[in-house]
Amino acid sequence: PTPKEVDLGKLNPLLKDNQVRVIECNGEDEPIIVEGIMGRKITKIILNKEEINEIINKFSEEGKIPMKQGIHRVVVGRLIFSAIVSEIVSTKFLIRKMMFPVKQR
Repeated sequence: PTPKEVDLGKLNPLLKDNQVRVIECNGEDEPIIVEGIMGRKITKIILNKEEINEIINKFSEEGKIPMKQGIHRVVVGRLIFSAIVSEIVSTKFLIRKMMFPVKQR
């Protein structure tokens, strides 16, 4: 892990919340689900198709791994990003936080 951060718009408060360990998006217009110390909770945050694509593109750019159809995995900073990219069904993704301390350089 590195101290590098990614700006994910609506998801930034969840990234900063130390109780949240996993951020799950089950597709466009579906509420974001979080897991962590507090258990599994449904949030009021909902992303549309453009916002989901923007998040995938940010991870793709920051991780220097081109986005493609199918399974897409990228690690940026302390975040492990996994997505199922599809034009047939709604694109889904999962963000896991690495929970050990980051060494400052």
